[in-house]
Amino acid sequence: MDKPAFSETVPKKLRELGYVPPIIKSYDKDGICVWLDKSRKIHDLSYWKLTIDGIQWMVLGERHGSAAQVYSHYKLAKGHVICTGLGFGTREQWIASKPEVTKVTVLEKFKKVIDYHKDIGTKWSDKIEIINCDANDYKGSCDFLAIDHYEYNDIFEIISSIKNICNNITCECAWFWMLEQWIKNGIISDDPRNPNVIPKGILYGGSNIEKNYSKIRPYFENANLPNLNKEQLTKFIEMYDNK
Repeated sequence: MDKPAFSETVPKKLRELGYVPPIIKSYDKDGICVWLDKSRKIHDLSYWKLTIDGIQWMVLGERHGSAAQVYSHYKLAKGHVICTGLGFGTREQWIASKPEVTKVTVLEKFKKVIDYHKDIGTKWSDKIEIINCDANDYKGSCDFLAIDHYEYNDIFEIISSIKNICNNITCECAWFWMLEQWIKNGIISDDPRNPNVIPKGILYGGSNIEKNYSKIRPYFENANLPNLNKEQLTKFIEMYDNK
């Protein structure tokens, strides 16, 4: 029987929330490459990586930081959820495990990623449907919109994509990857690990996370970001930082 990736290293805080890591298998076909990278360990940790035509799109390490970073998505998810970007399916399977979630629609641009899961025999929750499309072109509605279909994109491309998607998909509320980082630092910026661009960003706040959130919400006014207090914001940020 296949074992979920790094199942023995799942932190207690995630295990108690019902998180189960995905089953990941080595793969090399049609430009999709999935492998366990032990060559460049960070803090003596190994990482499963997924690249498309040589570009990294997904990573899952022994500390399960990729799951911790989407805790906010899991926490806010209810009813019909639309997720952009499939990757290893880490977020989607976790969200589908919530009783209050009735359906998870996943928008995945690359059919190669969908085929990878078919080829390795991924067993999806009955709540999950996967649509092969560009999230920027999709039009629909949901209760919660979880956006995470970018990795090493330019920050201004990311902002434009988020705003476009929130214009096309009506929702009760939305959240998107890196928002915790932006709220914490008071700057809307590239992924600091991004090797492909000169770091840049939009400075809009300071060190007060409540004030930062109040300032960033109007910037993404069509996203219907939820009302959150300092305690909730702090929890999201601590989970994102995997503390």
